[in-house]
Order: sequence, then structure tokens, then C-alpha cells
Amino acid sequence: MEVLPLIREGIAGQTIPVRGPKSSHLGSGDKISSTSKKPGLSSHLLRSGAQIGRLLEALVARRETVTAELRSGGEPFTSHLIHADPAGQFILIAMAASKSANAALLAVPRVTLVSATGSWHVQFVAVEPRAVMHGGTPAIRLRYPGFLAVQQRRQHPRVDVPPTVSLHCVADAGGITPFDARIVDISLGGIGVLLHPSDITLEPGTVLVGCRIKVPGRDPVTIDLEVHYSEVLTLPDASRARRSGFRFVNASDELKKLVDELGKP
Repeated sequence: MEVLPLIREGIAGQTIPVRGPKSSHLGSGDKISSTSKKPGLSSHLLRSGAQIGRLLEALVARRETVTAELRSGGEPFTSHLIHADPAGQFILIAMAASKSANAALLAVPRVTLVSATGSWHVQFVAVEPRAVMHGGTPAIRLRYPGFLAVQQRRQHPRVDVPPTVSLHCVADAGGITPFDARIVDISLGGIGVLLHPSDITLEPGTVLVGCRIKVPGRDPVTIDLEVHYSEVLTLPDASRARRSGFRFVNASDELKKLVDELGKP
């Protein structure tokens, strides 16, 4: 069973309704948008039970690695999906080799799991982890995910923001908890990347309302951003930050012009 054909089958030619989950960190509430039908769009949210089931079954069959960056800042949890039960509304992942990583995951109420399959990046939120036995082997049971965030990497050329340009985004300025973040690259296809403190958690599907992109010498550009993936990385100075990919929900001509200008040599 191949993963990539299943992903393409699940997203091709469809408009997928998107509702951002409520976030205890952002408090921006729910917002409805829809996935663009523009050719080459690389990010999608799958909410159909049939699509989710087929993709999870493929990840189980191929024993694809899943990882989780835990908020405690400790070592990442690395394992693989061993069972997905849509009828029982639960999934099972194998215990990691690290006992401390297992304990850290079992101590949190919800976790974001990521699987990188070739050029595809699959991410979903699962809640209520608990230790169980599966076929005589220790495992971790979580509730079945309500959606999957799927992104194809590097389908569009990305524009790196030069260090001489002070481009910042006051993310979720229209919500309850705005925070400063730095955009490090932007795709002409509508995907950008935020680099922000690692203690800020952004779950796939969350919509950041009224973000203001600030560029010297220009009026701020206001945009809503939809989170599609988020991962912790280590910077050259050994500090940690969280890198998140997002989609422009309501891209204006002004924003497209800005991205175009940044892409010029």
C-alpha cells in the first residue's frame, strides 16, 4: 500500500472545509475558510473519515516513523503507528525506545504527531494518551484524530527573506494572545514560515487572525494565517525555536506584490 497515491487521492480536486481548533495558547476561536483550488497548492487539511482512515492505514502498513516534540523541552518522542481503529475512535503507537520520552508523552493531555514520508509532511493532533498492552506488547493509545494536515515540501520555490530586511509578523493580532514572530521565507504559492519562541504551541488547523506583516518603508499588510505544521528546531547558537508553516487565508494583491518584490534578485 503506497502512501503518496493515497494522499493525492484524498486531496485532488476537492475543496476541504477548514475549521481552526480552539487553542489554549492563542484563544482565537474557530474560523471557517476553504482550501484554494489554485494549481500547485501544497498544503491541505483532510477531514473526511474515509480519507483519514486510508492515510493512517498506509502509515501503519509501512511502519512510518512518527515523532512528537514535547513541551517539556526534553528529547523528542520517536516511534511508529501500529494500529488505527476508526470504528473504536482510537490509534495505537509503539512505545519509544526512551523511557523518559514515553513518560513525557503520557504526562501531557494532547500531542502533535508528525510523519515525514518522502516529500510529504503529515501532521495531526491526538489527545488522551494512556499506556496499554497490544498483542502482549506495551503501546500508547490515543483518541482518533479529527483531521490530518498534509503538506508537500518544496513544491513551490521559496523566497528566503534577507537578513537586511526587517520583516516581522505580530501573529494573531486580532485574537486574544498576539505574539511577535519572524518570517524567514515565503512561497509564491501562499505558504510562509514563522520562527517564534519554542514555548508557543501552534496546532494544525488553527487560524491566526489579523496578523500584521511589517516591512520598513511600507504600511503593514494584514492577513489571516492558517497553521499547517509546526516543529521545534535548534538554532546555530544552540537555542530552540519553533518553525511553523502556514497558508494565507485571505491573500490580497498587496501581499502578492510584496512576495513578488522579495523574490526579485
